[in-house]
Amino acid sequence: MKTWQKVGILTLIVLIAVGIRVYFLYRERHEPGPQPQRVAERQLTRDDLVIPRKLYIDSIASAKVLDGKTVWIQSGYSLDYYPYAHRRVQFDHPAGVLPSVQALQIQDILTQKTPAKVATRVPKGDKQVFAVFKMPSDPGKEYATAIGYFQGTDSTFFCDQIFYYDDPHQMYNFWGPNIWSAIDQHHPIAGMNELQTAMALGVIQHSDSSQIGNRTVDYDAGSQKWSVTFRDDKATTVQKQ
Repeated sequence: MKTWQKVGILTLIVLIAVGIRVYFLYRERHEPGPQPQRVAERQLTRDDLVIPRKLYIDSIASAKVLDGKTVWIQSGYSLDYYPYAHRRVQFDHPAGVLPSVQALQIQDILTQKTPAKVATRVPKGDKQVFAVFKMPSDPGKEYATAIGYFQGTDSTFFCDQIFYYDDPHQMYNFWGPNIWSAIDQHHPIAGMNELQTAMALGVIQHSDSSQIGNRTVDYDAGSQKWSVTFRDDKATTVQKQ
């Protein structure tokens, strides 16, 4: 066999081997294989599309934008409030705990040192920042609640977590009058979802599960305690403890 014939046969063998490899690669990449199991995605609801406005308050000066404005409590049943008189917060006479969605008419923003004996969820720092306000149901009196604190020259404010700057009745006007009546009375009812129940009973809550909408949640709403069981994000059992 001549040399050129040997080279031709060798070349043919190489081409055939390459062709077979290309064929199997093509088939491997184009034939349907086992598909990964898709995790069901949670569908967005109308509630999810409502984004509470934020003001990013970080100083006394920027907090002054609240003077003369009406805000609503977002962090229900977590903040103590006190009478305010003679330009001082009256710590010896606590007025109670601010309920969810309570409307406040802001009168002033100021700082004051909080006594060591006073328990508070807002850090005391060197001094606390207070919002002085009136309630529409009690316009003749002024009260104050902590909204931040100073540590040296550094300040921390929690206004965006404490307040709604727009009326939640309008933000969630699609909930219907029966739901809003229950929220305003701070009395949960069957059929409420978790957001609506938190609106009624506040943010002090405990559960042994992180699966929102399918769990039992215990709420500490000031002097009242509730246990609510949810299935598919609807309250199925509502119990006052």
